[in-house]
Amino acid sequence: MGKATTKLTDEVYQMTSDYIIVSANYETTTEKIGIIKGKFSQIWKKTGNSYSIYHDEFEMN
Repeated sequence: MGKATTKLTDEVYQMTSDYIIVSANYETTTEKIGIIKGKFSQIWKKTGNSYSIYHDEFEMN
């Protein structure tokens, strides 16, 4: 891919006492491939005083 830059749009953040849910559209511009567009969602789970990724899902258009 080479060097890449990513822009996020339509970001949505939702939070409970133990989870953070993030979803957004992304557009990544790369040196070799060009433009890649898609969307993603992540669920972060609280463990102690920090959060770790519990679920991570990406879709490319």
